[in-house]
Amino acid sequence: MPGFLRGEVPNPNYEREDVNQFSQISEFTNDVYVYGTLYADIFAKDIDFGDEVKFTDLTVERNFRVLGLSTFIGPVDMDYLTVYQQLNVGAIGTVFVAISSTSEADGLVGGRVGIGTTQPVNSFQIGVGDTSFNVTDLGSVGIGTTQPAGKFQVGSDCLIVTEDPCAVGIGTTQPVDKFQINDGDDSFVVTGIGTVGIGTTSVGGDWTNNNVPGVPGGYDGAVEGELKLDILGSIHVDRNIYDSQGSAGVNGYYMQRDQNGIRWNQVSPADLDGIRVQDEGTDLPIGGTSQLYSHLNFVQVNSNGTGTDNLVPVPNPQNPTTIANIQTKDFWGANGNNIYRMTKVGIQNNNPSTTLDITGTVHATGAVDFDSTLNVDGDTTLNATLDVDGATTLNSTLDVDGSTTLNNTLDVDGATTLNNTLDVDGDTTLNATLDVDGDTTLNATLDVDGDTTLNATLDVDGDTTLNATLDVDGKATFNDVTDASSTLDASVQIDGGVGIVKKLFVGGQTKIEDQTESTDKDTGALIVDGGVGIEKNLNVGNDAVISGRLDVDSTDNSTDPTTGAAVVDGGVGIGLNLNVGDNTVIGGRLDVNSVVQSTSPTTGAAVIDGGVGIVKNLNVGGNAKIIGDLELDKRIIDFFNEPGVGICKTDYRLSSFDVSGVGIGVSWRPSGVQTKRTIWVTKNGCDTNSGLLEGDAKYTIGSAAAIAQQGDTIRIRSGIYRENNPIGLRTDVAISGEDLRLVLLIPENKNKDFFHVRRGCLIEHLSFTGETLSDDHSNCGAVAFPPTQLAVNEGIDFQAVTGFTDFGPADEGGDEISGSRWRSPYIRNCTNFMTKSIGMKINGDYANADFTGENNLGQDLKSMVCDSFTQYNEAGIGVSLSNNAYAQLVSIFTICCDVGIAATSGGQCDLTNSNSSFGNIGLKADGFGDIEFDGTTLTDTPGGSDTIISTGTRDFNTNSLGVLDRRERTPFDGQGAYFHLNMSNYPDSPSSAQVSKPLELVRGIRVIDGGSLGQYSAAAPPIISLNQPPQGPESIIPEFSANVSAAGTITSVDIINSGRNFLPDQTFDGNPILVNITGGGGGTDATLEVDMDPILFTVSEASVTSEPVGISTIVFNEFIPYAINSGVKVEFVRLSRIITSSHSFEYIGAGTDINKANPFQAGKPIPENEVVAINGGQVPFTSTDQKGNFRIGDGLTIDQTTSTIRGRDFNRAIQAQLTPLILALN
Repeated sequence: MPGFLRGEVPNPNYEREDVNQFSQISEFTNDVYVYGTLYADIFAKDIDFGDEVKFTDLTVERNFRVLGLSTFIGPVDMDYLTVYQQLNVGAIGTVFVAISSTSEADGLVGGRVGIGTTQPVNSFQIGVGDTSFNVTDLGSVGIGTTQPAGKFQVGSDCLIVTEDPCAVGIGTTQPVDKFQINDGDDSFVVTGIGTVGIGTTSVGGDWTNNNVPGVPGGYDGAVEGELKLDILGSIHVDRNIYDSQGSAGVNGYYMQRDQNGIRWNQVSPADLDGIRVQDEGTDLPIGGTSQLYSHLNFVQVNSNGTGTDNLVPVPNPQNPTTIANIQTKDFWGANGNNIYRMTKVGIQNNNPSTTLDITGTVHATGAVDFDSTLNVDGDTTLNATLDVDGATTLNSTLDVDGSTTLNNTLDVDGATTLNNTLDVDGDTTLNATLDVDGDTTLNATLDVDGDTTLNATLDVDGDTTLNATLDVDGKATFNDVTDASSTLDASVQIDGGVGIVKKLFVGGQTKIEDQTESTDKDTGALIVDGGVGIEKNLNVGNDAVISGRLDVDSTDNSTDPTTGAAVVDGGVGIGLNLNVGDNTVIGGRLDVNSVVQSTSPTTGAAVIDGGVGIVKNLNVGGNAKIIGDLELDKRIIDFFNEPGVGICKTDYRLSSFDVSGVGIGVSWRPSGVQTKRTIWVTKNGCDTNSGLLEGDAKYTIGSAAAIAQQGDTIRIRSGIYRENNPIGLRTDVAISGEDLRLVLLIPENKNKDFFHVRRGCLIEHLSFTGETLSDDHSNCGAVAFPPTQLAVNEGIDFQAVTGFTDFGPADEGGDEISGSRWRSPYIRNCTNFMTKSIGMKINGDYANADFTGENNLGQDLKSMVCDSFTQYNEAGIGVSLSNNAYAQLVSIFTICCDVGIAATSGGQCDLTNSNSSFGNIGLKADGFGDIEFDGTTLTDTPGGSDTIISTGTRDFNTNSLGVLDRRERTPFDGQGAYFHLNMSNYPDSPSSAQVSKPLELVRGIRVIDGGSLGQYSAAAPPIISLNQPPQGPESIIPEFSANVSAAGTITSVDIINSGRNFLPDQTFDGNPILVNITGGGGGTDATLEVDMDPILFTVSEASVTSEPVGISTIVFNEFIPYAINSGVKVEFVRLSRIITSSHSFEYIGAGTDINKANPFQAGKPIPENEVVAINGGQVPFTSTDQKGNFRIGDGLTIDQTTSTIRGRDFNRAIQAQLTPLILALN
């Protein structure tokens, strides 16, 4: 076997007992079977294996040449395969045969390829007989025939395309002209000059009489017009016939011929003495034979047969003898849905005297608003509440049967009769007689300036002022129970003296406020001529002079300063000795004037042998020494009179201090070491605390964020924190929880963001959750940029209500901490459990990290960074990126989300080592952002190129004054481009439109309704097409394949070829792009809709744009199929893009309810929902799914279950390998 070469042999590990080693030449005289891998380090020029050799598994790293017949039972993987005679796949070539040489002995003819046949009769043949596909040696193609008569033929007489002459035939193999269907009377012919014949193959025929003008039946094309359609037979027109002027005519018109051709005419050519009249399209008389009328009489009939005729026929001023105008007068005007009249209107009244004059009852079921005076001249009955907020004038009787509430002034000029309760809550002025026949209750002041006669009981609950004499002939009872507190505050107040002829009984205390001093028994505030009997105590507030002896007969013991036989509130001066027969209790101050120092318990100014009980404070001016234990039943008060306990004070400790200007002593202070960079938040903290010590912690994160400055860290101890959100953070502020599972944050405002972060912020070790699983947190972002004032004013987003509450956007900075560059907010080691929320809401419009002209700033970075953020927010979004936002995401786990990662309007992210489990959609990139840069092509670019040169390549920057200040910019990877095209420059385009948006291709066909049952057959599925081809240059028509269920309905449509270069908003004959279905039964067809995607050319690289003209050479990842002229505008947009590697998907598409989506509950994934890229969005990815299947984008899938490889790119690679073989065999 010449040329056989094996590579390095791996070590077979001869130390194992099940391995045999041959160290010398060995010869095997019988068959040798190798069931494993045969390793050999061989280089041999002449090796002869004899008649036959079998390899179960053979790997050859270099060339392998077999001169004889070779049979491969299993799969064969070869980069290049050269066959000199015949290659058979399947038994004797029943699957595939390639014959490369001629062998008369074997009856083989060289240069033949057969699939499904072992004896191909043409250069290429698939199948045999009527089902075969053939390519002949001359290049003709036959389907269903091995001997095509023309360049292309289907069946014996189905379809043929001939080359000389160039013609197409359907149902005939001998077309007489450019296009022919069938022969004879059933034929349809299109000639080379564009004429059409139906039912005849001789367009024009003998009836033209050899085109002799003037001869009956003669035809002169130059005079009569070129003949375009010749029909042998009748025609049926279901819709309109257009005349030579392009008119379709109207009902009742007739066709007439004049010198210019066929015209629609409104007058019958047979009878010109009248006209026909129609009512809603039906001739008069309705139900009878239509007739001609010579006169029309217009008669006005209104609703009651009365009034003025508003139909007036007058001659038309321009054509007074042929046209009459019927003038109408509109009595009502219209403005939108409103009707109006600018004159008086009468109802049941033909002579209205007011704007609306109604004779009869008016019934209103809703509210009636009177913005001006309501005059009622007759009786008015109100059976329900009448609320009057302003002044009301009643000039006649007002009968009120129910309660009436008057919230303002009621002026009554005449007599008023009240037959029911009148409650008056405010002042009431009566300028005339008030007759009250029943009880009257006055709950406020009643001022009476004149005589008042009361014939019944007068109950007065409030103040009553009588400015004239009050004579009471009977008993007067004052029921007021107000206690007297002074001469001006009592139940009865009398300004003058009171003379009482008889006894005076006082049930309560009697106080005499006269201040007259008593100097003897006849002077003083109270003088009693008789004796005074006092049942109980007598207390004298000043000196009491007793001229006689004072005997105290009481034997009461004294237990405190307020008890005993004699109690003296003031001091007692005793000129002589004081003898006390028992204990002495001193209730006041005890002064000991001795200055003897105490050096022990038995020395000092006061020595007490027993214990000392002190009820109140003990103040010691010098040192205090306690020999025994000190027991404290209550608090210790520090130097600042603080007890160290109370609200917001926990774990306070005594600390000595010596502060100049303050003093020396001890004070209570919180535990911990104070720092200027850490703010503490704990569950036993208080928002009035400083937060600078853990023992002086804040209670809410919002309060801590309000004082946190740039560079500060807010540390949160374990607990559940309900916060008034959104909470705003200043630049470079960190939020650090004690533990991911122990710090739980609950938003009080469920549909607003939780944190608004700025440049350099850090969020870590937290869990976001709701009060309950059923709480709806739609639009709530756990972490988001601060919204702009414009977004808040328009109701798009909400401003922070706690913490740092300034509006966005977050800027890129320029300070000592972060320098002059953007620093992404960083989120790590967090979990989000808030149902329907958004874990990271990254909106580029809320960040102002703009390009400033220096490459080291990071152009247009409006980004966040995340590491380890689990999103278990059912029916929510894990990460949302919009408006050119960017993120770097590592270890993002989304569970049961509606969308795991969503990039829209130019949002982009790099996603690494992450997972999407359950939920509806895994990764979704939708659309692109606004135009970032534009330019103009500098040179002509031929079709098929991937490179253009752009000049004037600039952005759309505005300066601080809001003025457009465009800067030269270099396009970059992540952008897509499209061109403003003039279709008139492309001969293959039927359109002349100016296109300023991307051309389009077909993304998919949606099944709206699969059709009625049994409408379609799976064996012969319907043909799906569009109602119009693409109109752009170098376009390709799309191809589709319908999938039909066993019930005969369309379930889905596969895209075989997406086509390309549809115009944006393309129409044909006024119709948009629609889906056609051919091949249904007699039932209801399916309803299908087409989805389109823009075609963008993505930037691969670009040279740095030069200044000041902005020239850049731009290379795209795709080839541009059509030519681009110089001077064509090119626009660059940011793609919505998710780039991910090592991403795992588990049961995506199974739903957002974990109880139903998991496989134990029969949850089923939808593979196409793992990655969704639409409207120009991109998702380059590598991934594995729940079965371990490995995918590289949409192009390659390695199926771990079946150990197979499939995919678009794999198929292309196989095709690339086989094509040279087929060409070589040909």
